[in-house]
Amino acid sequence: MFDRPWLAAAAAALAMAAGTASAQPAPPPVPMVQVATLKAVSPHVQVIPDASVPLAPNVGFVVGTKGVLVVDTGLGAKNGAAVAEVARRLANGGAIWLVTTHAHPEHDLGAQAFPATAKLIRSKDQVADLDAQGMRLARVFAARSPAIADLLEGAEFRKADIVFDKSYDLDLGGVSARILAMGPNHTDGDTAVWIPGDRVLFSGDVAMKPQPSLMSSKTSIAQWMKSLDALEALKPAVVVPSHGPIGEGASHIRGYRDYFKEVAARTAAAKAAGKTADEAVAAVTEAMAARYPDKTRLSGAVRVAYAGG
Repeated sequence: MFDRPWLAAAAAALAMAAGTASAQPAPPPVPMVQVATLKAVSPHVQVIPDASVPLAPNVGFVVGTKGVLVVDTGLGAKNGAAVAEVARRLANGGAIWLVTTHAHPEHDLGAQAFPATAKLIRSKDQVADLDAQGMRLARVFAARSPAIADLLEGAEFRKADIVFDKSYDLDLGGVSARILAMGPNHTDGDTAVWIPGDRVLFSGDVAMKPQPSLMSSKTSIAQWMKSLDALEALKPAVVVPSHGPIGEGASHIRGYRDYFKEVAARTAAAKAAGKTADEAVAAVTEAMAARYPDKTRLSGAVRVAYAGG
């Protein structure tokens, strides 16, 4: 095929390079909020779905005659500015309020791009969580790729304009929102937002389709189950989680309850049989991993349950 040896060698080198390039993992998608996909989920609530992109949240807007409440902001000022522009348009000259489901970078670090007139609402637990954690997780995220680092360049958490203890009721004009402090579950300061007139619940990471991540050192299985009970008692028609698909009714809530019940029961049985924590993790993970494939999250739940949670 090749009458010149150097040409054959060059072709072989190119083929090898192409094979090496194809074997390299693709860089993670840039977690930009896709504002063009904004859609209504009820008469007063609109959502920009996350499209299952890691580090992109579902962003919500509760729209009344007095203004709009924004739920979560996206990662960094560029995302925050895009979300703020949607809020400005929906508010139609009215006020803008802002709440974040928890103080992780992809939910909270776009707040700085909102106008100074926008009112940021935080629970006391979320304020304390921010004070304790600072920018630590943002630095972890920034190390994942240059694109993410660029989005987080100069990012900082915005101080609250309104701080509440257990709940805060907001009259948006023709629709109200109740902001709920859920205590330590995924984080030390999880927040849910309930729109009673539309029966829409923003559940944060407390109830989603993806497996739960127990990142709070203060949480327990019992505490999370208590939070799920409180959310299900609201009887939501629509559940908008922090990440992943929007749920109908209480399907996400019940899915998490079933998960935690099984983890607790299997871990208790392993502990009663004299297994160590590591042995319990191995046994429960083996039993559940086919249905719940995120072994890191699963093992974390087992360790919390084993410790008495």
